[in-house]
Amino acid sequence: MSAQSALPKSESGVEIDRSKLEVSKTEVAIEIKNMHKWYGEFHVLRDINLKVMRGERIVVAGPSGSGKSTMIRCINRLEEHQKGQIIVDGIEL
Repeated sequence: MSAQSALPKSESGVEIDRSKLEVSKTEVAIEIKNMHKWYGEFHVLRDINLKVMRGERIVVAGPSGSGKSTMIRCINRLEEHQKGQIIVDGIEL
């Protein structure tokens, strides 16, 4: 039996080489450096620093009103941050 025939197949019958699906965990996917966000005078996010490696999964936890959703909205560009850097896949937002 050849190595090719030992590969698993998708539902459509296409062979899948899982070795090519591995993600490098040495690459930074998201990096936040000294990020700040204000709503008027209210300082919502203060000096946020975060690094998420490619393939890594994280949990953002905290009490209601602590800025979890606002931080994610800034990463997704649904909100603008006023100070600091957000870098996604090597591109500064």
